Amino acid sequence: MAWVPQGDGLWPDCTVREHLTECGANGDDAERLLAAFDIAHCEKSRPAKLSHGERNRLAVARALAMKSRTLVFDEPLAHVDSARAGKYWRVIREHVSRTGVSFVFATHSPEIALAEAEHAICLHDGSVVFSGKVASLYEQPESEELASFLGPANWLTPDDARTWLGETWPAARCVRPERLLVEAEEGGAHVVTGSRFSGSHAETDLQTDNGSTRTFIHRPSEAPARGARVRLRALLRTILCLALAAFFSAGCKRNGDTATISVKPCRTWMLPADGAVQPTPRSLTTGPHDELAVMDTAGRVLIYDADGALLRQWKMLDVQFGKPEGIVWLKDNRIVVCDTHYRRLVWFDQQGQVLKTLGQHGKGHGEFIYPVGICKDAAENLYVCEYGGNDRVQVFTRDGEWVREFGSPGTGPGQFQRPSGLVWHGGKVFVADAINNRVLIFTDAGKYLGVLGADADGTSAPIFNLPYDITLAPDGALYVIEYGAGRLTKLSLDGRILGRHGHTGRGEGEFATPWGLTVDSRMRVLVADTMNRRIVSLQL
Repeated sequence: MAWVPQGDGLWPDCTVREHLTECGANGDDAERLLAAFDIAHCEKSRPAKLSHGERNRLAVARALAMKSRTLVFDEPLAHVDSARAGKYWRVIREHVSRTGVSFVFATHSPEIALAEAEHAICLHDGSVVFSGKVASLYEQPESEELASFLGPANWLTPDDARTWLGETWPAARCVRPERLLVEAEEGGAHVVTGSRFSGSHAETDLQTDNGSTRTFIHRPSEAPARGARVRLRALLRTILCLALAAFFSAGCKRNGDTATISVKPCRTWMLPADGAVQPTPRSLTTGPHDELAVMDTAGRVLIYDADGALLRQWKMLDVQFGKPEGIVWLKDNRIVVCDTHYRRLVWFDQQGQVLKTLGQHGKGHGEFIYPVGICKDAAENLYVCEYGGNDRVQVFTRDGEWVREFGSPGTGPGQFQRPSGLVWHGGKVFVADAINNRVLIFTDAGKYLGVLGADADGTSAPIFNLPYDITLAPDGALYVIEYGAGRLTKLSLDGRILGRHGHTGRGEGEFATPWGLTVDSRMRVLVADTMNRRIVSLQL
């Protein structure tokens, strides 16, 4: 057994390299571990000269060098900053997968438990209060106390569900932040009294008309203004539980038997600051010469050249009530943006001058609730998807003349719950139906064709976890970015999964609530890694 104690347990008179060689790591094995844990630069140093983070990394490297059949780690990598820890956890994960060893670790971090563990044992006051699958503890904890072991949660009783959701529940249950939406709605049952953004989730204080108050932890969105009317919506679909059960397994491939997409990291970069704020990217599209247009949470359009150098940027007309999400680049260099919270489309020239706006709040032709996704066909007709109770796709000419619409709100055939991204190819429109966890196919005339990858009876479709955007690569493959799973999925046009890449996290090869993606002519996929506040470029 190899043990990493909480205090690291290093040998004071041995150098970094000697910690490895004394445990059997010689030659290439020692070099590999020194490089993997970024401690080659201090290989001749003794523990007293190392930082806390370096000591943590050495303790883990030494344990792996022992080639034991069982690994027991007590809060490993606790002093390594979160931005780098993901890289070292990946080394541990690959070692466990490759060697088949048993791995037991203690942690106070819900994120680490979710990402790395299959089975959890929870202790409280020295007693075991839970033992079972991590996925079960996350999705169906038996009490509010148990729910708290794996991070933020809303514990709702049947009375709570009736008051806040307008639903009838037979028993109390846990609703995790990613399953709860706070949506602006005229005449909504609740009033916002305060809100706070916390990265992977948001907190909003609500009040009912009879004076009841409560704070809810929910999926991040544009912060509703104080005094705004909203509604709460819980997303409790069984298919999500199935996806999570697959996602939370440890010691095996992240994507089950699905192949991993072969990619080479090209570049990762953050957007320029907006005053004291570091904005996050949301939507991406490519233009002429592989220029990249980015929409961010500061309400800016940023244009980069093919090598990632910022060329120019401009602000939307107004951002007080929310930020835009969808963007498309026309052949004549006009750029069309879904100005989501202002219920309109905006046409810009390539320098950011406003040429035209279209739309207002409503459900008629050329009206919108929340337009979020936009794409074009070969003739540059525009396909715009929206959500907010008017979930549909509207079609316009490149100059904004209304042509048709298709789809409706719901869970049935040809219906949407938050269509969030779409792409046209060969007379078909592929729509990422986020909350229903599927991709729907229509003809560009609006005829519903089915679910991507489903059999004739509607079964066997690929399992997604909140697919937020979809695009087509030059090689004819579809790429979907999954907000809930933090991963990139490659599919054939008939819906066969060709590979997957990534999972939720902060490190290399990981994504945190990604919103958008595009693929350029050089077969580079660019991802809006939203909660990590970066754009990730990968060479396919």
